[in-house]
Amino acid sequence: MAAARSGKRVRLGEGLDDLVTRRSRANPEGLLQAKVSSAWREVAGEEIDRHTRGLGISRGELRVHVDSHAWAAQLAYMAEELKERLDSVLGEGSVRSIRFTVSRVVGDERVRAEREREAERRYGGERVEPVPLTAEERAAVEREVAGVKSDALREAAVRARVRDLEWKKGREAASGRLRPPEGS
Repeated sequence: MAAARSGKRVRLGEGLDDLVTRRSRANPEGLLQAKVSSAWREVAGEEIDRHTRGLGISRGELRVHVDSHAWAAQLAYMAEELKERLDSVLGEGSVRSIRFTVSRVVGDERVRAEREREAERRYGGERVEPVPLTAEERAAVEREVAGVKSDALREAAVRARVRDLEWKKGREAASGRLRPPEGS
């Protein structure tokens, strides 16, 4: 039953049901694509999901972008099994076939995500207050980059190295491995 726009109050659930019903009549594959996208990780598993993106469906064919040729070949062998799993979640015949295509964008995205996970593992966690370098430590950093001819590049290298060392000292101080300098 359609919710009228006569200023009459309609329960949120009824309004959303009405909206979904109207949209699914206008674009039935759009609703199916949304259902497939939300079920994909459960159906495919975490490892496959990490290597796939961009699910699209047209005339019953599910298109899945994959990060490498090796994964595309492996998943092509698994296509029937994945289709059966989707059918068990979405209903029989929801997806007639699955096509896997290699996408460099997906590969680049996966590499970026892995780097972020590594950075989070390495640097993540609680906020660390940097501990300033001593004059001797600062002088050592400046000696490390003294051979860089460009003033701007040398200064940037000093700033980056100092910031990294101050963060590491802060992490050590937070873990109790570093005693704070006297007088602080």
